[in-house]
Amino acid sequence: MIPEYLLSSCADRMIDLCRGCAHQVRQNPATGRWFITMGHPGFNTVTNNRDGYVSENAASLVVQRLAAR
Repeated sequence: MIPEYLLSSCADRMIDLCRGCAHQVRQNPATGRWFITMGHPGFNTVTNNRDGYVSENAASLVVQRLAAR
């Protein structure tokens, strides 16, 4: 089962990666770490698949950097 904090409202209705929506990163309430949500650039990165990011800003920067490619 996929944890709630990895889900996004746009993941199920996309054909390509979503860029720039308000649900691109979410916090794991148990750990306080930030994760890139499904359907966004960076979701399948090593960091996101392990411990996530220290801050919302750090996770958002990864999404922005990868979306620009």
